[in-house]
Amino acid sequence: MAARTALVLPDSTAAPIVALLASAKASLRLKMMEFDAPELIEAVAAAARRGVKVRVMLNAAGRGGVSDNAAARAALQAAGVEVLDAPHKLSVVHEKSLVIDDQSAMVMSCDWSAAGLAEARDFVVHTTHRHEVDEVAACFDADWLHQRFKPHGRLRLVWGPLNARERVAEFIDAARHTLVVQNARYQDPVMIERLVRAQRRGVALQLMAHAVHRMEAREITTDVGGLRMLDDLGVQVRRLKHHRLHGNILLVDGARAMVGSVNFSPASLDRRRELAIETDDAAAIKPLQLAALHDWSHSRPIDLSEEGLREELQRHGRADDAEHLLGPAPDDES
Repeated sequence: MAARTALVLPDSTAAPIVALLASAKASLRLKMMEFDAPELIEAVAAAARRGVKVRVMLNAAGRGGVSDNAAARAALQAAGVEVLDAPHKLSVVHEKSLVIDDQSAMVMSCDWSAAGLAEARDFVVHTTHRHEVDEVAACFDADWLHQRFKPHGRLRLVWGPLNARERVAEFIDAARHTLVVQNARYQDPVMIERLVRAQRRGVALQLMAHAVHRMEAREITTDVGGLRMLDDLGVQVRRLKHHRLHGNILLVDGARAMVGSVNFSPASLDRRRELAIETDDAAAIKPLQLAALHDWSHSRPIDLSEEGLREELQRHGRADDAEHLLGPAPDDES
Protein backbone atom coordinates (compact mmCIF):
# COMPACT_ATOMS: atom_id res chain seq x y z
CA MET A 1 0.00 0.00 0.00
CA ALA A 2 1.36 3.42 -0.99
CA ALA A 3 2.45 5.59 1.91
CA ARG A 4 4.58 8.52 3.03
CA THR A 5 6.91 8.34 6.03
CA ALA A 6 9.31 10.88 7.52
CA LEU A 7 12.82 11.02 8.92
CA VAL A 8 14.08 13.70 11.30
CA LEU A 9 17.79 14.51 11.19
CA PRO A 10 20.24 14.42 12.83
CA ASP A 11 18.26 12.13 15.19
CA SER A 12 17.83 9.32 12.67
CA THR A 13 21.41 9.60 11.32
CA ALA A 14 22.13 8.73 7.69
CA ALA A 15 21.56 5.00 8.30
CA PRO A 16 18.03 4.81 6.81
CA ILE A 17 19.25 6.58 3.66
CA VAL A 18 22.19 4.18 3.37
CA ALA A 19 19.76 1.28 3.74
CA LEU A 20 17.57 2.56 0.91
CA LEU A 21 20.59 2.97 -1.33
CA ALA A 22 21.65 -0.57 -0.48
CA SER A 23 18.19 -1.85 -1.46
CA ALA A 24 18.41 -0.51 -5.03
CA LYS A 25 18.36 -3.22 -7.68
CA ALA A 26 17.91 -1.40 -10.99
CA SER A 27 18.32 2.37 -10.85
CA LEU A 28 19.05 5.43 -8.73
CA ARG A 29 18.47 9.07 -9.66
CA LEU A 30 20.00 11.58 -7.24
CA LYS A 31 19.91 15.37 -7.23
CA MET A 32 22.04 16.98 -4.56
CA MET A 33 23.57 20.38 -3.87
CA GLU A 34 26.34 19.53 -1.41
CA PHE A 35 27.70 15.98 -1.29
CA ASP A 36 30.69 14.99 0.81
CA ALA A 37 29.38 12.48 3.39
CA PRO A 38 31.71 9.46 3.05
CA GLU A 39 29.13 6.82 3.97
CA LEU A 40 26.69 8.12 1.34
CA ILE A 41 29.34 8.49 -1.34
CA GLU A 42 30.32 4.87 -0.71
CA ALA A 43 26.68 3.66 -0.69
CA VAL A 44 26.00 5.31 -4.06
CA ALA A 45 29.27 4.02 -5.51
CA ALA A 46 28.57 0.52 -4.19
CA ALA A 47 25.22 0.50 -5.99
CA ALA A 48 26.95 1.28 -9.28
CA ARG A 49 29.57 -1.40 -8.69
CA ARG A 50 26.88 -4.04 -8.26
CA GLY A 51 25.27 -3.11 -11.57
CA VAL A 52 22.65 -0.54 -10.61
CA LYS A 53 22.23 2.27 -13.16
CA VAL A 54 23.15 5.35 -11.14
CA ARG A 55 22.81 8.94 -12.31
CA VAL A 56 23.75 11.88 -10.10
CA MET A 57 23.08 15.54 -10.83
CA LEU A 58 25.20 18.18 -9.08
CA ASN A 59 25.69 21.89 -9.62
CA ALA A 60 28.72 23.00 -11.58
CA ALA A 61 31.67 24.07 -9.47
CA GLY A 62 31.00 27.37 -7.75
CA ARG A 63 27.30 27.64 -8.62
CA GLY A 64 25.18 28.66 -5.68
CA GLY A 65 28.21 29.60 -3.62
CA VAL A 66 28.88 26.01 -2.55
CA SER A 67 31.84 23.70 -2.91
CA ASP A 68 32.30 21.88 -6.18
CA ASN A 69 31.79 18.41 -4.63
CA ALA A 70 35.04 17.36 -6.31
CA ALA A 71 35.74 14.38 -4.04
CA ALA A 72 32.24 12.97 -4.55
CA ARG A 73 32.45 13.44 -8.31
CA ALA A 74 35.78 11.62 -8.52
CA ALA A 75 34.72 8.71 -6.31
CA LEU A 76 31.37 8.25 -8.05
CA GLN A 77 32.76 8.45 -11.56
CA ALA A 78 35.48 5.96 -10.65
CA ALA A 79 32.71 3.53 -9.67
CA GLY A 80 30.89 3.99 -12.97
CA VAL A 81 28.28 6.53 -11.86
CA GLU A 82 27.08 9.00 -14.48
CA VAL A 83 27.53 12.51 -13.04
CA LEU A 84 26.25 15.61 -14.84
CA ASP A 85 26.04 19.28 -14.01
CA ALA A 86 22.59 20.76 -13.51
CA PRO A 87 21.26 22.84 -16.42
CA HIS A 88 22.33 26.48 -16.56
CA LYS A 89 18.81 27.59 -17.49
CA LEU A 90 18.13 27.39 -13.74
CA SER A 91 19.99 29.76 -11.44
CA VAL A 92 20.96 26.73 -9.37
CA VAL A 93 19.52 23.30 -8.51
CA HIS A 94 18.73 23.35 -4.81
CA GLU A 95 16.43 20.31 -4.98
CA LYS A 96 17.48 17.31 -2.89
CA SER A 97 15.80 14.14 -4.14
CA LEU A 98 16.42 10.44 -4.66
CA VAL A 99 14.43 7.97 -6.78
CA ILE A 100 15.01 4.28 -6.07
CA ASP A 101 14.16 1.67 -8.73
CA ASP A 102 11.26 3.86 -9.97
CA GLN A 103 9.40 2.49 -6.94
CA SER A 104 9.96 5.10 -4.23
CA ALA A 105 11.34 8.60 -3.82
CA MET A 106 12.86 10.67 -1.07
CA VAL A 107 12.16 14.42 -0.90
CA MET A 108 14.71 16.03 1.40
CA SER A 109 15.66 19.33 2.97
CA CYS A 110 19.13 17.98 3.80
CA ASP A 111 22.30 18.14 1.80
CA TRP A 112 24.47 15.02 1.93
CA SER A 113 27.29 16.78 3.72
CA ALA A 114 29.04 15.17 6.65
CA ALA A 115 28.67 18.24 8.83
CA GLY A 116 25.03 18.80 7.93
CA LEU A 117 23.93 15.23 8.56
CA ALA A 118 25.64 15.25 11.96
CA GLU A 119 24.64 18.69 13.20
CA ALA A 120 21.67 20.19 11.35
CA ARG A 121 17.95 19.89 11.93
CA ASP A 122 16.61 18.52 8.64
CA PHE A 123 13.68 16.49 7.35
CA VAL A 124 13.02 13.79 4.77
CA VAL A 125 9.77 12.39 3.39
CA HIS A 126 9.86 9.00 1.70
CA THR A 127 6.96 8.30 -0.66
CA THR A 128 5.85 5.18 -2.50
CA HIS A 129 2.89 6.89 -4.22
CA ARG A 130 3.18 5.93 -7.87
CA HIS A 131 2.41 9.30 -9.46
CA GLU A 132 4.71 11.18 -7.07
CA VAL A 133 7.61 8.84 -7.77
CA ASP A 134 6.99 9.10 -11.51
CA GLU A 135 6.96 12.90 -11.39
CA VAL A 136 10.20 13.20 -9.40
CA ALA A 137 11.79 10.83 -11.93
CA ALA A 138 10.31 12.78 -14.86
CA CYS A 139 11.76 16.07 -13.61
CA PHE A 140 15.15 14.43 -13.11
CA ASP A 141 15.09 13.08 -16.67
CA ALA A 142 14.00 16.46 -18.09
CA ASP A 143 16.71 18.34 -16.23
CA TRP A 144 19.26 15.67 -17.18
CA LEU A 145 18.46 16.23 -20.85
CA HIS A 146 18.06 20.03 -20.41
CA GLN A 147 14.44 19.77 -21.50
CA ARG A 148 11.31 21.57 -20.35
CA PHE A 149 9.50 20.04 -17.39
CA LYS A 150 5.84 20.62 -16.57
CA PRO A 151 4.50 19.21 -13.29
CA HIS A 152 1.08 17.67 -12.83
CA GLY A 153 -0.80 20.38 -10.97
CA ARG A 154 -2.88 18.13 -8.73
CA LEU A 155 -0.13 16.11 -7.10
CA ARG A 156 1.31 16.89 -3.66
CA LEU A 157 4.69 17.85 -5.09
CA VAL A 158 5.71 21.50 -4.96
CA TRP A 159 8.20 22.64 -7.60
CA GLY A 160 10.40 25.70 -7.75
CA PRO A 161 10.32 27.81 -9.78
CA LEU A 162 7.17 26.39 -11.40
CA ASN A 163 4.42 26.45 -8.76
CA ALA A 164 6.18 26.90 -5.41
CA ARG A 165 5.09 30.47 -4.71
CA GLU A 166 1.42 29.69 -5.23
CA ARG A 167 1.46 26.35 -3.41
CA VAL A 168 3.36 27.57 -0.35
CA ALA A 169 1.09 30.61 -0.01
CA GLU A 170 -2.00 28.40 -0.23
CA PHE A 171 -0.58 26.05 2.40
CA ILE A 172 -0.02 28.90 4.86
CA ASP A 173 -3.45 30.37 4.11
CA ALA A 174 -5.08 27.01 4.95
CA ALA A 175 -3.91 27.16 8.59
CA ARG A 176 -6.79 27.65 11.03
CA HIS A 177 -5.38 26.90 14.48
CA THR A 178 -1.61 26.35 14.51
CA LEU A 179 1.25 26.88 12.10
CA VAL A 180 4.77 25.63 12.78
CA VAL A 181 7.46 26.95 10.45
CA GLN A 182 11.13 26.08 10.36
CA ASN A 183 12.80 27.88 7.46
CA ALA A 184 16.30 28.84 6.50
CA ARG A 185 15.24 32.17 4.95
CA TYR A 186 12.67 34.86 5.79
CA GLN A 187 13.32 37.19 2.86
CA ASP A 188 10.25 37.10 0.65
CA PRO A 189 7.72 39.90 1.38
CA VAL A 190 4.73 37.89 0.15
CA MET A 191 5.48 34.98 2.49
CA ILE A 192 6.09 37.37 5.38
CA GLU A 193 2.71 38.96 4.64
CA ARG A 194 1.04 35.51 4.63
CA LEU A 195 2.52 34.72 8.05
CA VAL A 196 1.36 38.02 9.51
CA ARG A 197 -2.14 37.50 8.12
CA ALA A 198 -2.24 34.02 9.66
CA GLN A 199 -1.44 35.47 13.07
CA ARG A 200 -4.06 38.19 12.66
CA ARG A 201 -6.78 35.65 11.93
CA GLY A 202 -5.95 33.89 15.20
CA VAL A 203 -3.50 31.18 14.12
CA ALA A 204 -0.89 30.39 16.80
CA LEU A 205 2.51 30.69 15.10
CA GLN A 206 5.76 28.97 16.02
CA LEU A 207 8.44 30.31 13.70
CA MET A 208 12.06 29.14 13.80
CA ALA A 209 14.99 30.62 11.89
CA HIS A 210 18.77 30.47 11.69
CA ALA A 211 20.73 31.94 14.52
CA VAL A 212 22.05 35.24 13.17
CA HIS A 213 25.68 34.16 13.44
CA ARG A 214 24.92 31.19 11.16
CA MET A 215 23.54 33.35 8.35
CA GLU A 216 25.63 33.62 5.21
CA ALA A 217 27.49 36.91 4.94
CA ARG A 218 25.98 37.70 1.54
CA GLU A 219 22.45 37.02 2.82
CA ILE A 220 22.60 38.45 6.31
CA THR A 221 21.19 41.90 5.52
CA THR A 222 18.07 40.55 3.82
CA ASP A 223 17.64 37.72 6.35
CA VAL A 224 17.76 40.08 9.32
CA GLY A 225 15.53 42.55 7.49
CA GLY A 226 12.85 39.90 7.07
CA LEU A 227 13.05 38.85 10.71
CA ARG A 228 12.84 42.47 11.87
CA MET A 229 9.79 43.02 9.67
CA LEU A 230 8.05 40.06 11.34
CA ASP A 231 9.11 41.29 14.77
CA ASP A 232 7.82 44.80 14.06
CA LEU A 233 4.47 43.32 13.08
CA GLY A 234 4.23 41.34 16.31
CA VAL A 235 5.39 37.91 15.10
CA GLN A 236 8.18 36.44 17.21
CA VAL A 237 10.80 34.23 15.57
CA ARG A 238 12.99 31.93 17.65
CA ARG A 239 16.20 29.97 17.10
CA LEU A 240 17.24 26.45 18.03
CA LYS A 241 19.56 26.06 21.00
CA HIS A 242 21.30 22.79 20.15
CA HIS A 243 21.13 22.27 16.37
CA ARG A 244 21.85 24.33 13.29
CA LEU A 245 18.54 24.88 11.55
CA HIS A 246 18.66 23.89 7.89
CA GLY A 247 15.42 22.07 7.20
CA ASN A 248 12.35 23.70 5.70
CA ILE A 249 9.03 22.53 7.10
CA LEU A 250 5.47 23.85 7.41
CA LEU A 251 3.18 22.01 9.82
CA VAL A 252 -0.47 23.10 9.73
CA ASP A 253 -2.96 22.34 12.51
CA GLY A 254 -0.91 19.33 13.56
CA ALA A 255 -2.31 17.39 10.62
CA ARG A 256 -0.61 18.45 7.37
CA ALA A 257 3.02 19.10 6.55
CA MET A 258 5.12 20.42 3.69
CA VAL A 259 8.76 19.31 3.69
CA GLY A 260 11.57 19.97 1.23
CA SER A 261 14.12 22.42 -0.07
CA VAL A 262 11.84 25.43 -0.64
CA ASN A 263 12.60 28.44 1.56
CA PHE A 264 11.09 31.90 1.90
CA SER A 265 13.35 33.73 -0.54
CA PRO A 266 12.63 35.09 -4.03
CA ALA A 267 15.50 32.98 -5.40
CA SER A 268 13.99 29.76 -4.02
CA LEU A 269 10.44 30.56 -5.06
CA ASP A 270 11.11 32.08 -8.47
CA ARG A 271 14.49 31.01 -9.90
CA ARG A 272 15.92 27.79 -8.45
CA ARG A 273 14.95 24.20 -9.02
CA GLU A 274 13.36 23.22 -5.71
CA LEU A 275 11.18 20.38 -4.51
CA ALA A 276 8.89 19.95 -1.51
CA ILE A 277 6.10 17.48 -0.75
CA GLU A 278 2.84 17.76 1.16
CA THR A 279 1.67 14.95 3.41
CA ASP A 280 -1.12 14.18 5.86
CA ASP A 281 -0.04 10.57 6.48
CA ALA A 282 -0.03 9.83 10.20
CA ALA A 283 3.27 7.93 9.87
CA ALA A 284 4.91 11.09 8.58
CA ILE A 285 3.10 13.68 10.70
CA LYS A 286 3.87 12.04 14.06
CA PRO A 287 7.70 12.30 13.95
CA LEU A 288 7.50 15.78 12.43
CA GLN A 289 5.15 16.95 15.17
CA LEU A 290 7.32 15.44 17.89
CA ALA A 291 10.39 17.17 16.45
CA ALA A 292 8.53 20.49 16.28
CA LEU A 293 7.44 20.21 19.92
CA HIS A 294 10.96 19.31 21.02
CA ASP A 295 12.54 22.12 19.04
CA TRP A 296 10.14 24.78 20.31
CA SER A 297 10.83 23.76 23.89
CA HIS A 298 14.58 23.96 23.15
CA SER A 299 14.58 27.35 21.46
CA ARG A 300 15.15 30.96 22.43
CA PRO A 301 14.03 34.32 21.03
CA ILE A 302 16.32 36.02 18.53
CA ASP A 303 17.49 39.39 19.84
CA LEU A 304 17.07 41.67 16.83
CA SER A 305 18.12 44.88 18.56
CA GLU A 306 21.29 46.50 17.24
CA GLU A 307 23.03 45.68 20.51
CA GLY A 308 21.89 42.06 20.41
CA LEU A 309 22.88 41.53 16.78
CA ARG A 310 26.27 43.16 17.26
CA GLU A 311 27.02 41.13 20.38
CA GLU A 312 26.09 37.82 18.75
CA LEU A 313 28.11 38.43 15.60
CA GLN A 314 31.15 39.68 17.49
CA ARG A 315 30.98 36.75 19.91
CA HIS A 316 31.21 34.36 16.96
CA GLY A 317 34.09 36.15 15.29
CA ARG A 318 32.02 38.04 12.74
CA ALA A 319 32.64 41.65 13.75
CA ASP A 320 33.05 42.71 10.11
CA ASP A 321 29.56 41.41 9.31
CA ALA A 322 28.18 43.34 12.27
CA GLU A 323 29.63 46.56 10.88
CA HIS A 324 28.34 45.78 7.40
CA LEU A 325 24.85 45.12 8.76
CA LEU A 326 24.58 47.84 11.38
CA GLY A 327 27.26 50.41 10.65
CA PRO A 328 30.03 51.35 13.08
CA ALA A 329 29.46 50.87 16.80
CA PRO A 330 28.55 54.10 18.66
CA ASP A 331 32.05 54.39 20.19
CA ASP A 332 33.57 54.31 16.70
CA GLU A 333 31.45 57.12 15.28
CA SER A 334 33.19 60.40 14.60
